[in-house]
Amino acid sequence: MRNFMWVVLSVAASTAAGWVVFGPWLAKNGFEIFIVMILFMGSPIGSYWMIYKSIRYEARPLPFIVLALIPLAFLWYYFERVRPGKHMTRTAAS
Repeated sequence: MRNFMWVVLSVAASTAAGWVVFGPWLAKNGFEIFIVMILFMGSPIGSYWMIYKSIRYEARPLPFIVLALIPLAFLWYYFERVRPGKHMTRTAAS
């Protein structure tokens, strides 16, 4: 059920982004421009962060690097892997 929620969130955000780009709506005030800016800047910045964290801390980072190509997948990575501490990490070199 949780995976379904993340898929729905990702599809909804991608649909909203497509509607902003292709639809007739135009951001007019500062708050709307800020929300659109967060929508379009958050995904690539979060993907770079996800790639960095997976290379640095995951035992097998390749699946997470591929997953970072999906828009807003970094939200899943943060809430499901990083925040609860469920991920398998490499052993720290002393």
